[in-house]
Amino acid sequence: MENELITIRDYCVNYAIDPSFIQALEESGLIALTIIDGNKFIHFEQLMEMDRYIHFHYDLEINIAGIEAIVNLLQKVKHMQHEIEILKTHIHVHESH
Repeated sequence: MENELITIRDYCVNYAIDPSFIQALEESGLIALTIIDGNKFIHFEQLMEMDRYIHFHYDLEINIAGIEAIVNLLQKVKHMQHEIEILKTHIHVHESH
């Protein structure tokens, strides 16, 4: 399990990120941190999401509320794309009859 986790401290040092940003992401529910022996860790599976959030915040200057809105909209678009694929499948089935 340790190989799949990175401490928040190490992550912040390696990426020059303010720990309060990670805390704000956790408080907003955008990421989930693991606590072991009083130390907070981020799971490697969340690193791609973290890269995106860092880009939004530090490069595009989007605040946490804006990141939450973007993530919500992207999830809705993904869901709608899935529904469109299902509808296309149903249309093709009905066209072949």
